Amino acid sequence: MDSGRIFALFLATYLSLALLGKFIFRGYLGEFSSGAFFYALTFSLAVFSGYSIENRFNLPFERAYVYLILGIIASSAAGIFGVLVALIVLLGGVHVLRGSTGRYHKHAYYVGIALLVIPPLLAMWKGVIPILNPQTRYSNLKELYIASALFASLLIAYRPSLIVFLVGEVFAVISTSRTNALMIFLAYLFRAEKKELKRLLVVGIPLVALAFLARFYATKSVYIIWKLGFVQSLLYRAGFSYMVYEKLFSLGMPFGKFELLLLNPSAREYVAALFGKVNNYTYTIFGQPAYDFGIFGLFEAFLVGLALKDSEKMPMFRALSLTFLILAIENGFDALNFGILMGSAYFATVGGMRNAGQ
Repeated sequence: MDSGRIFALFLATYLSLALLGKFIFRGYLGEFSSGAFFYALTFSLAVFSGYSIENRFNLPFERAYVYLILGIIASSAAGIFGVLVALIVLLGGVHVLRGSTGRYHKHAYYVGIALLVIPPLLAMWKGVIPILNPQTRYSNLKELYIASALFASLLIAYRPSLIVFLVGEVFAVISTSRTNALMIFLAYLFRAEKKELKRLLVVGIPLVALAFLARFYATKSVYIIWKLGFVQSLLYRAGFSYMVYEKLFSLGMPFGKFELLLLNPSAREYVAALFGKVNNYTYTIFGQPAYDFGIFGLFEAFLVGLALKDSEKMPMFRALSLTFLILAIENGFDALNFGILMGSAYFATVGGMRNAGQ
């Protein structure tokens, strides 16, 4: 199945759950906005237009240049963590393009393993163990678990490894983070060979389900008044993120705020502040373009579809772009995941031009 159909499947699934959640919990999540829904559909069509038009838009060098500039800007905006991730993607990209297997690249891979293992161990040493003490999942040190999951996904996209997958998922379960667990699972799902798929599904799905359950019980432990069941919680979460998007849509239309939520290193905290909260609010893939650019956000959608198509030229970057684009469906675009998408499209485009010239 090509990347466009995979993305469409995940997007349609999320929208169905979000709208169902909005309907079931309309007393909490507000009235349905037909304008926001129309924008979401139009945005989706723009993504698929960009994905489909690539073969008739034969300017690979120009596209690669745009991806590179946007990737550098976005990664820089994500702070030191974004710069570090950009360097890892750069090393992986250079390695794939050169086809080198020297000692330098082997050492770089070992550094990646260390970055997978050391951050969560440091968090645990500091007492941040959310599966045992759910309150600690709101500590700033939770970022160390996110870093671990991110490096696990990068390593898997570079070279699939069941051991890396299992270690990463164990830390994701400990962190009680659904996003971390999904990130690692999706990277393996889109990078693994067909012969590995059955083993991945047998081992991976239970681990992801365990992470979802761990998050559910962590939520119930922290919020004593939480009365929703497991399935209800999933529907409420999907509907809540969609409701946040509707708010951003109402603020950003018709021409956007141009406050560049996309380049805000604390985008989810910023969005929560718009609601008078200090939490992290996810805002769906439609929220940032609607708030930043209004109707001009549809051009961003077209670019995203074009980047997704270009990233298919090389397996590593296809896996990365699909993984972080699918995660953005609910979480929304931020500087980090947008930078990874643009960086993946850049290296895949350059690699495709190099292979075509051989």
